[in-house]
Amino acid sequence: MHLQEEYYFLRLSEDLVDNHGFELLHIEKDNQEIWMEKQIKDTSHVVRLYHQSFDWKNHLKKDIATVIYKVKNLRKLLLGRKVKIHNVYVSTHAPVDEWESIKKPLIVKDRKPIEMQVYYLDDIRIETEKSRLYEDLGIDHLPISIPSKEEEMEATTEEVRGRLREQLYIRNKEEAAVFHQGKPLVTYILLALNILMFLLLEQKGGSLNTNTLIEFGAKYNPAILEGEWWRIISSMFLHIGFLHLAMNMLALYYLGSAVERIYGNYRFTFIYLLAGISGGLSSFAFNIQISAGASGAIFGLFGALLFFGVLYKKLFFQTMGWSLLFILGVNIVLGLAVPQIDNGAHLGGLSGGFLASGIVSLPKKQKWGSQLAALLLYTSLICTLIIYGWNYSATNLLQLAQQSFQEENYQQTLAYTNEGLDKGKKYEAELLFYRSLAHLNLDHTQESISDLEKCVEIKPDFAEAHYNLALLYMNNGKGEKAKQHADKASRLQPDNENFSSLNQRLSKDG
Repeated sequence: MHLQEEYYFLRLSEDLVDNHGFELLHIEKDNQEIWMEKQIKDTSHVVRLYHQSFDWKNHLKKDIATVIYKVKNLRKLLLGRKVKIHNVYVSTHAPVDEWESIKKPLIVKDRKPIEMQVYYLDDIRIETEKSRLYEDLGIDHLPISIPSKEEEMEATTEEVRGRLREQLYIRNKEEAAVFHQGKPLVTYILLALNILMFLLLEQKGGSLNTNTLIEFGAKYNPAILEGEWWRIISSMFLHIGFLHLAMNMLALYYLGSAVERIYGNYRFTFIYLLAGISGGLSSFAFNIQISAGASGAIFGLFGALLFFGVLYKKLFFQTMGWSLLFILGVNIVLGLAVPQIDNGAHLGGLSGGFLASGIVSLPKKQKWGSQLAALLLYTSLICTLIIYGWNYSATNLLQLAQQSFQEENYQQTLAYTNEGLDKGKKYEAELLFYRSLAHLNLDHTQESISDLEKCVEIKPDFAEAHYNLALLYMNNGKGEKAKQHADKASRLQPDNENFSSLNQRLSKDG
């Protein structure tokens, strides 16, 4: 009788796996307990099959408690919002005392509710309980025929047992292989290059020195607009200050190692560079400041891991999923909240990294149609960023106005600022400020005052504009107005010695 039960137990397991899409989770060493799972809509259906007889109800209840404990530990590996356990016993006989009440659905209170249903397939109820199991799972079933000869039954039992164990072994081996496609060699090379470039910057004038950064290839929009597109790549290897370098290199070490192990060396290099390019172009399109750093490429590594999650959803959430999404979310929120962070580069790198991962895909996951679509989308992203950055009038005109002012070409500064103000409200205060400087250097004092008055009206916390207004009012004999703006500038930037000195001087004169 034991052989017949074991045969039925294994054939039932085989049917659920082969014909109904259940995935093996675990097989006990004694082959008497098999766990499998399938997600249907928002529910993870966990089937636990156990070949064991119970003489008493209490023994059965004790085993049910053990199952609940095991499922709670399994919970993080299950993707469904809800979990339903189908606890199936295959046995010769049922407990001798009253046990039918155990068959009622059991709800386990947890962070997410767990429902358990018990099925007891003994020699009397074997087909009716199997029918109830399949009905609860929402799948069709056929009766399992029992061979008349023991030799055939034994041979089939051994074959099915071996095949199930082989399937589980192959799946576990394939999952382990996903994380061993390459050693993080390129990651270490990138770390060395970034550190070397930082040391070189420090030696040649300092990584906080604007001129040094521009000289070594930082992202500088006016230069890019004049044809120096190579800055999009060179800026990926420069960092502004030690803290910037340390934070990015720490992220590169952990994320780079993970991505390179999953994608392999060549794919990783491709993803990193394309993510860095899309991040740099996004910074060019949306950020007028000089910038540098590997942040765009590093966010591209986030994108690569998200793409991995699309292809290996279950494995993704079993390993890094929720932690990665939390860290990524925190970084995006931080980027939106802190103006100094180049969030455009981050989001551009994230998008580029995801699409670049789609272009190369993962080993053994090649789909040329999807890869071609990813290539077209990446190309569209790059073209859009270039066109938008090139035509992003207010930003570019402000940068050109800054550059022409530094070159003491004040008429050209007026032309750029006038054109920028005609385009709309973008950077209106900054454009007015530079126009006021140009007017001032061309001895157009009233025009300069008028621009500065509009400037502080639009942007009341513009300390430099208040300071310049104070100087102009002082030189034009308007002491009270000069005091007001000098005081405002000093309050906005109390550490600025020039602002404080002017404020003190005007206060004494008053």
